[in-house]
Amino acid sequence: MTDRQKQFMKHLNLFPKQVRDILRTVPMQAGWLNAQQCAELIKNLGIDLEELMVRLLPLAKIYAVAPVSRFQVGAVAMAGAEGNADQIELYLGANMEFMHQTLNQTIHAEQSATMHAWHRGAQLLHAVAVSESPCGYCRQFLNEFEKNDKMVVITPARKNFTYRKTPLSDLLPEAFGPFDLNNQSGLMPNTSPDRRLRLKVAAEDRIVSEALLAAERSYAPYTKNFAGCAMQSVTGEIYSGRYVESAAYNPSLTPLQSAILCMNMDTVEEDRSIYRVVLVEKPTAVTQRKSVELLLGSWAPGINLEYFEAEE
Repeated sequence: MTDRQKQFMKHLNLFPKQVRDILRTVPMQAGWLNAQQCAELIKNLGIDLEELMVRLLPLAKIYAVAPVSRFQVGAVAMAGAEGNADQIELYLGANMEFMHQTLNQTIHAEQSATMHAWHRGAQLLHAVAVSESPCGYCRQFLNEFEKNDKMVVITPARKNFTYRKTPLSDLLPEAFGPFDLNNQSGLMPNTSPDRRLRLKVAAEDRIVSEALLAAERSYAPYTKNFAGCAMQSVTGEIYSGRYVESAAYNPSLTPLQSAILCMNMDTVEEDRSIYRVVLVEKPTAVTQRKSVELLLGSWAPGINLEYFEAEE
């Protein structure tokens, strides 16, 4: 049993017995709870959804990879289908740091949880619970989401699972955001994209196709540098990630970061080796290639990036 698995069981056993069977499925479901499971947990525990999010934070923290700071942060995103309040789901996330890399390659817990939700098809982000007070970087990242004027951030009050619920607008007053750059729609819509990209050099390859699909579904309203990564583990699992931009630029996530966080949330096992990584992008004034190669070189030494350009 890995250390992460041991930590999961330790925190699982702190919950009442009647809910452990539901929570035991979290690792098998890649750190996600569906609407029915959330409803059953709330009923059996006699709490509201926000308190459930707070109680799940210790489970989220076990997914943290923090070799630099040794500081674990967990987050839980509340998201679901737009216009359907009964389909609220919860998505776990945690911070990730990378050895021998600059600190700006770090994935914050709030980014992990919300990107987890987006990649799994959620359409609207309602709230984020985080085990620590959100930094300014993450407040700016959350400001990119559609209907962020209704979003709330939940933090533990350190006593008996009580919590503070603060509107994002209070945490980031007079915010700079998508509207300032003439972007009228924010991040999260997950309808089938109208965007269609084609490879400049055709490739009949499943991993390349997954990277192309991720690029089509990426969020790049400011640079049009639509980009996606796909990677395959030595045991055959495929993980894809989309590039996502922030109006403030710096909080943007590369497609490799997105793919890595999706892989990290897929299992409580700690060793999942990769043997292929593919990047597909439509290069513009910016490109993801060098940044992805830089991170890949330290995260998975010896793996060469397979690069494909695309066009609309």
